[in-house]
Amino acid sequence: MNRLKDLRKEKNLYQKDIAKHLNMSQNGYSQYETEFTNIPTKILKELALYYNTSIDYIFGLTNNKNSYNNSNIILTNSDMNRLKEIRENKDLKQEDIAKYLKISRNGYSHYETNYHDIPNKILINLSIYYNVPTDYLLYITDERKRH
Repeated sequence: MNRLKDLRKEKNLYQKDIAKHLNMSQNGYSQYETEFTNIPTKILKELALYYNTSIDYIFGLTNNKNSYNNSNIILTNSDMNRLKEIRENKDLKQEDIAKYLKISRNGYSHYETNYHDIPNKILINLSIYYNVPTDYLLYITDERKRH
C-alpha cells in the first residue's frame, strides 16, 4: 500500500494537479495511487521531493513523514542506485540477492546497472533485506538508518 492518495488529499489537490506537475495524464497518475502500475524510481523521487517526505513514508515503511535530513536533491532525477555498492560491502554475489528475490541473476543485474528500473516491490524488499531506507538505495540520502 502506498500513501500517495493521502499525501495528495492533505494538500487539497486533485489527481490532475499532481499529473500536471509530473507532466503526465491523470489516468497514468491514478494508476500509481491505486498501485495498478509500478511507480518508476524517477517519479518516486519527484513525488518524495514534491511532498517533502521520504520514499519510505510513501511506501508505508515508516510513519515518520519527514524527509531525511541530508537529502541530496541534486540526484533527484538520476537513475543511479547503490545496489552494487551495498551488495559488495556485504560480500555478497548477485546470485545471492537474486535467490533472495526469487529472480534470475541476469534480471537482478539489470537493476544494479540501471538497465531496467527497479520495480517497487523489489525496491521495498531490498530496503528491508539491507535494512536501509529506500531513499538511501536511490541516492536521495546518505542516512543508512530508517526513521
